[in-house]
Amino acid sequence: KFNNVEIGLGRFWIGAPAAAMTLEEVIACGARKIFEVGVSGGLQQFLKPGDIIVVTEAIRDEGTSHHYFPPKVRVESSEDLRDKLLKQLDMEGIKYYCGVVWSTDGVYKETRGKFLEFKRAGVLAVNMETSAIFAVSKYRGVKAASVQVVSDVLSETGWLPAFQHEAGREGVKK
Repeated sequence: KFNNVEIGLGRFWIGAPAAAMTLEEVIACGARKIFEVGVSGGLQQFLKPGDIIVVTEAIRDEGTSHHYFPPKVRVESSEDLRDKLLKQLDMEGIKYYCGVVWSTDGVYKETRGKFLEFKRAGVLAVNMETSAIFAVSKYRGVKAASVQVVSDVLSETGWLPAFQHEAGREGVKK
Protein backbone atom coordinates (compact mmCIF):
# COMPACT_ATOMS: atom_id res chain seq x y z
CA LYS A 1 0.00 0.00 0.00
CA PHE A 2 1.12 3.53 -0.79
CA ASN A 3 -0.97 6.40 0.60
CA ASN A 4 -3.66 3.81 1.43
CA VAL A 5 -3.84 2.64 -2.18
CA GLU A 6 -2.95 -0.90 -3.18
CA ILE A 7 -0.30 -0.89 -5.91
CA GLY A 8 1.60 -3.56 -7.76
CA LEU A 9 4.93 -3.42 -9.51
CA GLY A 10 5.91 -5.88 -12.19
CA ARG A 11 8.65 -6.44 -14.68
CA PHE A 12 7.43 -7.70 -18.02
CA TRP A 13 9.47 -9.86 -20.30
CA ILE A 14 10.51 -8.29 -23.58
CA GLY A 15 8.04 -8.02 -26.44
CA ALA A 16 4.35 -7.55 -27.08
CA PRO A 17 3.23 -11.16 -26.47
CA ALA A 18 4.91 -11.32 -23.06
CA ALA A 19 3.63 -7.88 -22.06
CA ALA A 20 0.08 -8.74 -23.15
CA MET A 21 0.13 -12.07 -21.33
CA THR A 22 1.37 -10.50 -18.10
CA LEU A 23 -1.09 -7.63 -18.43
CA GLU A 24 -4.00 -10.04 -18.96
CA GLU A 25 -3.01 -11.77 -15.72
CA VAL A 26 -2.73 -8.61 -13.62
CA ILE A 27 -6.05 -7.35 -14.99
CA ALA A 28 -7.64 -10.70 -14.05
CA CYS A 29 -6.22 -10.13 -10.54
CA GLY A 30 -7.93 -6.73 -10.33
CA ALA A 31 -5.58 -4.12 -11.81
CA ARG A 32 -7.54 -1.23 -13.33
CA LYS A 33 -4.85 1.43 -13.85
CA ILE A 34 -1.64 0.57 -15.66
CA PHE A 35 1.48 2.74 -15.87
CA GLU A 36 4.10 1.33 -18.21
CA VAL A 37 7.69 2.48 -17.81
CA GLY A 38 9.78 1.23 -20.69
CA VAL A 39 12.72 1.90 -22.94
CA SER A 40 12.57 2.95 -26.59
CA GLY A 41 14.83 3.81 -29.48
CA GLY A 42 14.67 7.50 -30.32
CA LEU A 43 13.76 8.37 -33.91
CA GLN A 44 14.06 12.14 -33.81
CA GLN A 45 17.40 13.99 -34.01
CA PHE A 46 16.72 16.03 -30.88
CA LEU A 47 16.31 12.94 -28.67
CA LYS A 48 19.25 11.55 -26.73
CA PRO A 49 19.77 8.67 -24.30
CA GLY A 50 17.94 9.26 -21.03
CA ASP A 51 15.27 11.56 -22.48
CA ILE A 52 11.76 10.85 -21.27
CA ILE A 53 8.76 10.44 -23.56
CA VAL A 54 5.15 10.45 -22.37
CA VAL A 55 3.25 8.40 -24.93
CA THR A 56 -0.01 9.70 -26.40
CA GLU A 57 -0.60 6.92 -28.95
CA ALA A 58 1.18 3.80 -30.20
CA ILE A 59 1.37 2.73 -33.84
CA ARG A 60 0.54 -0.97 -34.07
CA ASP A 61 3.24 -2.75 -36.09
CA GLU A 62 3.47 -5.88 -33.97
CA GLY A 63 1.32 -8.99 -34.12
CA THR A 64 -0.22 -9.25 -30.66
CA SER A 65 -2.51 -6.21 -30.73
CA HIS A 66 -4.13 -7.48 -33.92
CA HIS A 67 -5.65 -10.33 -31.91
CA TYR A 68 -7.58 -7.68 -29.96
CA PHE A 69 -8.61 -5.20 -32.68
CA PRO A 70 -8.66 -4.89 -36.48
CA PRO A 71 -5.62 -3.07 -37.98
CA LYS A 72 -7.30 0.35 -38.37
CA VAL A 73 -8.21 0.69 -34.67
CA ARG A 74 -6.03 3.25 -32.90
CA VAL A 75 -4.63 2.62 -29.43
CA GLU A 76 -3.97 5.58 -27.17
CA SER A 77 -3.08 6.24 -23.58
CA SER A 78 -5.75 7.04 -21.05
CA GLU A 79 -6.07 10.81 -21.10
CA ASP A 80 -6.64 11.17 -17.36
CA LEU A 81 -3.75 8.87 -16.41
CA ARG A 82 -1.51 10.68 -18.90
CA ASP A 83 -2.54 14.01 -17.39
CA LYS A 84 -1.67 12.75 -13.91
CA LEU A 85 1.71 11.61 -15.19
CA LEU A 86 2.37 14.96 -16.88
CA LYS A 87 1.34 16.85 -13.74
CA GLN A 88 3.73 14.76 -11.63
CA LEU A 89 6.62 15.27 -14.04
CA ASP A 90 5.92 19.03 -14.09
CA MET A 91 5.81 19.14 -10.27
CA GLU A 92 9.17 17.35 -10.14
CA GLY A 93 10.63 19.68 -12.76
CA ILE A 94 11.45 16.74 -15.03
CA LYS A 95 11.86 17.54 -18.73
CA TYR A 96 9.92 15.31 -21.11
CA TYR A 97 8.59 15.01 -24.64
CA CYS A 98 5.03 14.01 -25.40
CA GLY A 99 3.95 12.11 -28.50
CA VAL A 100 3.54 8.94 -30.54
CA VAL A 101 5.67 5.79 -30.46
CA TRP A 102 5.87 2.95 -32.98
CA SER A 103 5.72 -0.60 -31.61
CA THR A 104 7.16 -3.42 -33.70
CA ASP A 105 8.19 -6.99 -33.16
CA GLY A 106 10.49 -6.90 -36.18
CA VAL A 107 13.59 -6.24 -34.12
CA TYR A 108 16.54 -5.31 -36.33
CA LYS A 109 14.19 -5.44 -39.30
CA GLU A 110 13.02 -1.84 -39.19
CA THR A 111 13.56 -0.84 -42.79
CA ARG A 112 15.05 2.49 -43.76
CA GLY A 113 11.78 3.32 -45.54
CA LYS A 114 9.66 2.69 -42.44
CA PHE A 115 12.12 4.55 -40.23
CA LEU A 116 12.01 7.60 -42.53
CA GLU A 117 8.22 7.42 -42.85
CA PHE A 118 7.71 7.43 -39.08
CA LYS A 119 10.42 10.02 -38.49
CA ARG A 120 8.83 12.40 -41.04
CA ALA A 121 5.44 11.83 -39.38
CA GLY A 122 6.91 13.05 -36.08
CA VAL A 123 6.89 9.68 -34.31
CA LEU A 124 9.26 10.02 -31.38
CA ALA A 125 10.47 6.49 -30.73
CA VAL A 126 10.24 2.77 -31.44
CA ASN A 127 9.69 -0.03 -28.93
CA MET A 128 8.19 -3.51 -28.73
CA GLU A 129 5.38 -3.38 -26.17
CA THR A 130 3.35 -0.18 -25.86
CA SER A 131 0.83 -0.78 -28.63
CA ALA A 132 -0.01 -4.21 -27.20
CA ILE A 133 -0.35 -2.79 -23.69
CA PHE A 134 -2.70 -0.09 -24.96
CA ALA A 135 -4.68 -2.63 -27.02
CA VAL A 136 -5.15 -5.09 -24.14
CA SER A 137 -6.09 -2.24 -21.81
CA LYS A 138 -8.61 -0.86 -24.27
CA TYR A 139 -10.10 -4.29 -24.91
CA ARG A 140 -10.38 -5.08 -21.19
CA GLY A 141 -11.75 -1.63 -20.30
CA VAL A 142 -8.90 -0.56 -18.02
CA LYS A 143 -6.79 2.58 -18.20
CA ALA A 144 -3.16 2.63 -19.30
CA ALA A 145 -0.47 5.27 -19.73
CA SER A 146 3.14 4.93 -20.77
CA VAL A 147 6.40 6.72 -20.20
CA GLN A 148 9.44 5.68 -22.22
CA VAL A 149 13.11 6.38 -21.62
CA VAL A 150 15.30 6.73 -24.72
CA SER A 151 17.76 3.84 -24.57
CA ASP A 152 19.28 4.10 -28.04
CA VAL A 153 18.94 6.35 -31.07
CA LEU A 154 18.27 5.52 -34.73
CA SER A 155 19.29 7.98 -37.44
CA GLU A 156 19.90 8.15 -41.16
CA THR A 157 23.58 7.54 -40.50
CA GLY A 158 23.22 4.56 -38.17
CA TRP A 159 22.35 3.25 -34.75
CA LEU A 160 23.66 4.51 -31.41
CA PRO A 161 23.15 1.69 -28.90
CA ALA A 162 23.28 3.28 -25.47
CA PHE A 163 21.54 0.70 -23.29
CA GLN A 164 24.21 0.92 -20.59
CA HIS A 165 24.62 4.70 -20.90
CA GLU A 166 24.47 6.48 -17.52
CA ALA A 167 21.91 8.96 -18.87
CA GLY A 168 19.55 6.06 -19.64
CA ARG A 169 19.79 4.75 -16.08
CA GLU A 170 19.14 8.25 -14.75
CA GLY A 171 16.08 8.60 -17.01
CA VAL A 172 14.64 5.35 -15.69
CA LYS A 173 15.21 6.51 -12.09
CA LYS A 174 13.33 9.73 -12.80
